[in-house]
Amino acid sequence: MTGEILRSKVVGPATVAKVLLVWSGVFAVLTTALACGSSSPTQSSATSTTSTQIHVEISDRFGDAISDLRVQKSPDIVLGIVDVAAGSVAFKLRLGSGTFDPVTTRFTIELDTDQDQSTGASGLEYYVFIFPAGGRGADVARTTNTSYTVVGTVPVGFVTDGCDVTVPLSLLGNDDGRFNLRVRVYAEPALPVVLDSMPDAGLARVQ
Repeated sequence: MTGEILRSKVVGPATVAKVLLVWSGVFAVLTTALACGSSSPTQSSATSTTSTQIHVEISDRFGDAISDLRVQKSPDIVLGIVDVAAGSVAFKLRLGSGTFDPVTTRFTIELDTDQDQSTGASGLEYYVFIFPAGGRGADVARTTNTSYTVVGTVPVGFVTDGCDVTVPLSLLGNDDGRFNLRVRVYAEPALPVVLDSMPDAGLARVQ
């Protein structure tokens, strides 16, 4: 279940970012080699076009979800898309063909908004709890020393193979849109067993 960044800027090997500069009608292409190690054990990063616009795609291997006799087909996450723009962050979660049941599948998006594993609850500052279709949408919660506090609720859109949810950055402590994340997938009635995670280890970096 090791997550793989499809579009990346900061990973283990050096990658190349090309920036098109436009000024006074003069076009120039500046190629800069960027290399930086991540503190997480996964190769997780993002491609940023401006300070307020970020796009990240994270993949996970199909067929690695854990089986549970209480669930007819375990939900198997294969793709996560994160877009930060206009003061919000949009999450698109996609599951493998035939593994998504909107009535029973639940997700938790775990967020390390300060990208510091020494702070928060086990390194996390916020959760986004996505409930099954017909429920109350998604709760955004701020972690505490012993639990969490819900700070807002946002709607969820369901599609054939997953769901979409948009969270205002104001609900995430006015975060700048740069954070680390992990997605955990569950299914009723097999709670609280985690049937799949993305990435499998550590957190994916969005910046």
